[in-house]
Amino acid sequence: MTPHQTTGRSRWRLAIATAVAALLLAVSGCSGSSLGGSDSGGEEIRIGLIVPKSGPYKAIGDDQAAGWRLALDKLGGRLGGRPVRVIEADEGDGKATALAAARKLIEQDKVLALVGGATADTVQTLYPLLNEAQVPLIGIGGRPSTVEDPTYLWSTSWLSQETGASIAGYLREKVGDGGVWVIGPDYIGGHDQINGFVDAFRKAGGKLANPGGEPTWTPWAPTPTTEFSPYLTKIKDSGAAAVYTFYAGTSAVEFVKQYRQYGITTPLYASGFLTEGPALTALGEQAKGIYTALNYSTTLDNAANRDFVRRYTSANDGKLPNLYHVCAWDAALVLDKAIAEALAHPQTPATTPATTGSPEPSSSTTASPAAPTTDTGGSGGDLTSRSLTAALSRVGAIDSPRGSWQFGPKNHTPVQAYYLREVAQDGQVWVNRTVQTLTTLGS
Repeated sequence: MTPHQTTGRSRWRLAIATAVAALLLAVSGCSGSSLGGSDSGGEEIRIGLIVPKSGPYKAIGDDQAAGWRLALDKLGGRLGGRPVRVIEADEGDGKATALAAARKLIEQDKVLALVGGATADTVQTLYPLLNEAQVPLIGIGGRPSTVEDPTYLWSTSWLSQETGASIAGYLREKVGDGGVWVIGPDYIGGHDQINGFVDAFRKAGGKLANPGGEPTWTPWAPTPTTEFSPYLTKIKDSGAAAVYTFYAGTSAVEFVKQYRQYGITTPLYASGFLTEGPALTALGEQAKGIYTALNYSTTLDNAANRDFVRRYTSANDGKLPNLYHVCAWDAALVLDKAIAEALAHPQTPATTPATTGSPEPSSSTTASPAAPTTDTGGSGGDLTSRSLTAALSRVGAIDSPRGSWQFGPKNHTPVQAYYLREVAQDGQVWVNRTVQTLTTLGS
């Protein structure tokens, strides 16, 4: 701002006005992302947010959208210092609905990047389009194992095999020589989640209590299973030492409700999505005592989580956040840093080609994929999808509510801790209480 010129006023007022103007200019020069050096006067950036607004995962999509908006509010409605226009679309139940929505965002709305994807099914469906259009997706939900080249796929969530793999050793010690009955949905995300557990459990010397020693699969298409009576009868009569499962959304709620209705007393362990967010809200006391593995809990004691929980509860009548909020929140933090980096160093390429890998402990986070050789849409001034894709490999550590993490070099998923959680009551609410850290995974 420029001070008004003064006529007939004392010099000290002019001096004060000049000093205030200088201070405001200095402050405005410091605005933008945490990396600094942003051009806050630049063109508006268009980001496509694609989450379920209908179908069995609508509640998860609502949470993802809420986490994204909360982060943008913290960042002042800017990413990398530039104003943002967010164009939202419905992921629906994945596949055709998600593909049509993403294609519109890329081809008609000319977005710089996509954010979203609640299920591995959706990510697998969108993957060819990302490569074709050379537009990056910041995935905030299930990440399948079928991605061969993740150049345009960067996930702030998890690799789907990792959740089960993280708890397999712990559960092997708990059951000793006993068998574990394993059950999950018959689609790519379900297979990754369940087989991640089974492979690691068998490697640790464990055995399955299922007939034939193989996991039980429940139908996914045309709609996910919500009637589990035939399976629960077999589980109850199996003599298993424990049950391990993965379900999310409506299927998770119905599985637990029916598990209790059948009076099954076999200890229930699961991927954390069984009791995460809307599922736990719907289940309440029925989820008591269920042990799960996941990469977040509201009870984690770190500064970033305390700030995040405070912001969320203040804006949502005291309700607690969950992992779906966190992954979307982190996506905004990632883009804030990546956009600022791309603007500061637009010609800097990523350094090494990417390869896929299995869920194994890792601490290497420096390698990254080669950037595409041609500019793509979604540009804002000199900012393009190409320069953003290259910059994503250079964002470094993300100060997340789940704990600090970085992208792994192989799959572009977080190298992060996984926690053992138990559903317990905290005052008037039910929470996934942190019991212990299980392991660190990422690649």
